[in-house]
Amino acid sequence: MSSKKIISLATVWYLAFATAVAIVVPIVFSFMDLTDVQKYTFALFGINVIFAIISGLIVGIKKQPIIYLIFFPILYLIGVKMFFENFAYYVAIIYLLISFLSYGIVKD
Repeated sequence: MSSKKIISLATVWYLAFATAVAIVVPIVFSFMDLTDVQKYTFALFGINVIFAIISGLIVGIKKQPIIYLIFFPILYLIGVKMFFENFAYYVAIIYLLISFLSYGIVKD
């Protein structure tokens, strides 16, 4: 894998969307009048799981480098420190596994 393929416009797009989902979504949910259970359910197990699945499928279909799938869990860990409780750190492993599994489904 060449460095030219990793450092590209696609990399910037994956980083931008991962940042939006990992950082901006918790900010939005923190301003909404929801209980903690609702925030965790919608953010951790709703939006983030869907993003992990979609990003894994897109990377697999377009045959892009698998390194793109690591961006979201890393940015998620940064966002967890600011917005969620300590138990949410373990969910990053689940997101990584979900994105790898969805990547593997479409990869030849």
